[in-house]
Amino acid sequence: MVSGTDRVEPAGRDAVLEATLAQHPGAFIGAVAANGLFVELPAELRERGLRPIEGPSSALGLALVEDHTTIVEAWHRLLAEGVANCRFQPRARPGHAARLHLIDVTHRHGVVVVVITGLADEVTVLDHEAIRPRLVTVRKDQVAVIIDADPQIHRVLGWTAQELAGRRSLDLVHPDDQQRAIAGWMDLLAAPSGEARRIRLRHLHRDGRIIWFEITNHSLLGDAEAPCVVAEMLDITDEMAAEEALRASEQLLRRLTEALPMSVVQIDAHRRVVYQNARGGRMIGTAAGGELGEAQLAAVVPGDRPMVDAALDRVLRDGEDADVEYGYRDPHQGLRRANAKVRALTTAEGQVAGAVICVADVTEDVRMREELQRRATYDELTGCRNRAATLTALSDALAEATRGTAVVFVDLNDFKLVNDRFGHAAGDRVLGHVAQALRAAVRDGDVVGRLGGDEFVVVCRDVPRLEHAGRIAASLGEALERAALDIAGEQLRPKASIGVAWTRAGGLDADALIAHADSKMYEAKRVTVPARRRR
Repeated sequence: MVSGTDRVEPAGRDAVLEATLAQHPGAFIGAVAANGLFVELPAELRERGLRPIEGPSSALGLALVEDHTTIVEAWHRLLAEGVANCRFQPRARPGHAARLHLIDVTHRHGVVVVVITGLADEVTVLDHEAIRPRLVTVRKDQVAVIIDADPQIHRVLGWTAQELAGRRSLDLVHPDDQQRAIAGWMDLLAAPSGEARRIRLRHLHRDGRIIWFEITNHSLLGDAEAPCVVAEMLDITDEMAAEEALRASEQLLRRLTEALPMSVVQIDAHRRVVYQNARGGRMIGTAAGGELGEAQLAAVVPGDRPMVDAALDRVLRDGEDADVEYGYRDPHQGLRRANAKVRALTTAEGQVAGAVICVADVTEDVRMREELQRRATYDELTGCRNRAATLTALSDALAEATRGTAVVFVDLNDFKLVNDRFGHAAGDRVLGHVAQALRAAVRDGDVVGRLGGDEFVVVCRDVPRLEHAGRIAASLGEALERAALDIAGEQLRPKASIGVAWTRAGGLDADALIAHADSKMYEAKRVTVPARRRR
């Protein structure tokens, strides 16, 4: 092979051709005109017995798209040097390497010879559907009867050109498209000679398959010597299949969004509504093309509006997904809660093109969540914090303390006697009454908890000294003494033994502080309760 722009002499090109054919007796051979398109192989070369290349209109039709540039570059080398070759991947055998040889023998045969080597099963690789032409030409008369057709048409429709000659072209059209085909033909006949009309029609392959064509009918009926219509038929089956798949996908998504028990709204980068399901339309109250603006977000409760706006801005500006729960007012149901999942939509280049917003009413979920939280936090009988929540509150207070923290342990005296005399229902009333009295007497921020039975604990934050904790405990005892209640016609005044424990910031932990307060409570009980009543 020569390099640069030195062109191989005719004799040298003949020698390259002979050597290539001798070295690869099973190769494929074809002939290409100066425009790069395949033409009929000269008789002298056809008689050599090699397999002819059939099907594609050019060598590009043999290769994968990613190898087209390589083949074009080889063609340019051929024009400059007279011979060229390159490796490529056949369309029917991706990943398999073949070699394309281009040899200019126009001085002898009037064509460029194409030789393909390196294929183990060339017949199956180069034949059939993998290289069927996309464009074929058909000539018709004034009544749409086929005069002649492209020899390659059998690779597209299954009939040879000879079989189609004399047939009505309408017979090849899918029955559902025949009315459109007739209307299009009549429109062409009404147009001046020399004009063209384009139409997309389904045709039936010989084996019954549907082949889509985009047909450009050129009217040459005014030609005195050979009046006809030249139809350029472009196979668009793959494109139409892709369009149908896209249409089916869009329909599936739309039907899915209509079935979802939530509002779905798609907006563009400027908050204009691109799509919404029926629930979404009712929610925002605007049609497609309208803007998701002030009026559409007016139902959001004022306190949550900044959070909703910030979520939308973040998604449309930065492409970050956002989930936001907010309150809104329904004209029929009043205050409700909603959860919005906002997901960014981007272009192929990664630019934010808009967002899809899925909004679900979560009012009942929120109520259930809050109820579960309440049950996990509060004692059902007294409304105080339960044991676990009380210990958690104490641990938090100790961890966050900058001054001191106190625990007041309250144990009711003679509570068993109340249950024995008046019954457990009366005992429950006493516990609820005591809890209410304690909550009314504590400072803001203090936590009243029930550890179990008749034992209560008050967690007090920000208590500077033990003396202050003692005064808090005294005030709680006084509050209980004033908290009389009527049980079966008798006035009962709850009495309690109270223990106080205090620690500075960074001192005792929760368990130690509770244990210390419990110990102080028992010391007080030994003093205030006669020995016969001790538990």
